[in-house]
Amino acid sequence: MSVLNLLASRLPVGAREVVYLVSVAGFPNLGDELIAEAWLRHLAARRPAAVVVVDSPRPGQAALLLQHANPAAVFVDTLWRRVFAPGDGHRSDPVDDLHRSAGYDPGARLLLRAGTVHIVGGGFLNGLWPHHLALVSAVAAVTRATGGRAVASGAGLTPGFAGPNAEDFRGAVDGFDVFDVRDAPSAEYLGPVRGASFTGDDAWLSAAVARPEPGPPEEAGVVVCAQGDLTDDFSWRGDRGVTAVARFIEATLDEWAVAGPEVVIAECNPGIDAVVANRLGARLDGAERLSFQQVWASGLPTGRGRTWVSTRFHPHLIAASAGDSGVAVIAKPDYYGTKHASLSEAGSAWTVVGPDCDVPPRPCAGGFSPAAVATNRSRKAALAHRLYPPGTGLR
Repeated sequence: MSVLNLLASRLPVGAREVVYLVSVAGFPNLGDELIAEAWLRHLAARRPAAVVVVDSPRPGQAALLLQHANPAAVFVDTLWRRVFAPGDGHRSDPVDDLHRSAGYDPGARLLLRAGTVHIVGGGFLNGLWPHHLALVSAVAAVTRATGGRAVASGAGLTPGFAGPNAEDFRGAVDGFDVFDVRDAPSAEYLGPVRGASFTGDDAWLSAAVARPEPGPPEEAGVVVCAQGDLTDDFSWRGDRGVTAVARFIEATLDEWAVAGPEVVIAECNPGIDAVVANRLGARLDGAERLSFQQVWASGLPTGRGRTWVSTRFHPHLIAASAGDSGVAVIAKPDYYGTKHASLSEAGSAWTVVGPDCDVPPRPCAGGFSPAAVATNRSRKAALAHRLYPPGTGLR
C-alpha cells in the first residue's frame, strides 16, 4: 500500500465535511503559495473539523510548503493528472473515471465525497494554458453528479479560452455555484453567468498583504523582482525577451543612480527569477539576493522605504499594500497588462510601463493607501465568509 493510500485509509472521514481545494501551488510560485496558504488558514479557522484536500500538480512540494497552514490537510494530484493525461485522455468522463479509480486512488474517493470543490485563485484558467480547461470541466461534472458545490475564486481569465474551448468553458461555468474573478476583463469574459462574482485577487485574503507597522528607515535602495519566463513579447531598444527586460532594468538603475550594493533581488519563482539578474552580471555586484526559500520564510522586504521594480504581479500587490513606491513592468502585455492594470484600478499608485517605454522617473507616490488596502481585503474576506460561514458545514 502506498504512503498516500495508507494515509487516506486512516482518515476518519465518516460524516465529516470534505472541502476539496484545487490549486496550482507547489511549483513553487510565491503568489500561488500565498493564495493556497490563505485559504488553508481560513478553513483551519472556519472549518476545523473538516477534511481539507489540496489538489496540486506537485502535491509533495505543496505539502512541504503549506502543511503548516492546516496541519490536517491532505495533498493529492487527482484532477491535475487529468490535465496532464496524454492525448485526449482528459476528455473522458471524469465521473466515470473517478468511480473506476476510487478503489485505489484516495484522492478520487475524497473528491467524490466533497461537499465543496473550490478552484482557488490565480491566473492559470485562460488561453495561455488551454489544457487547464480540464479542471473547470471536471469540477462542474463531478459536483453535478455528487450534489456538491462548485466554486472558483479570484480567477484571472484573460487572455480567454478561444474557439471550441471557449464554448466548453462557458458550458462548464454554468454549473458553478460561485465563479469569482479578480479583474474587470475577466468579469467581462465570464459574462452574466449564475454565481458570477468579482472580488479581486485571492491574495487579498493573505496576511502577507496586511499593512506592516512602520520599520526603521532603510537607505534609498531598490528591490528588483524580474522574471525570466513569459517575456518573449517584451521589446526594448531593439532587443526582445529576457535580454530586453535586463537592459531596461539596467537602464532604470543607471538613470536612478542606484549602485549594486543598494539593490535587493527578490526571487518569487526559484531559478526563473534569477535569469535576468544573472544577465546583469557585474552591474549587480554587491546586491543582496533573497532566494524563494528566504522570501517564503520571512516575507518580501516591504515597508522599509525601498522602491520596487517588478514584472511579477504579486510582489506589486504585496509591496504596494505596504505603501512602497514602485514600477510595474509588463513583460507580456496580453497577460500581465490586465493583471497590473487591475491593481491600478484597485488603488495602487505604482507607475506601470510596457514594451518600448522610456525609463520612468523614480516614483515616490507610494502604493495603496491604508483605506484602499482595507477595502480590498474586506471585499475578499466577505467572499470567504460567504463561502465558508462559521459554524456551518456541508456534508
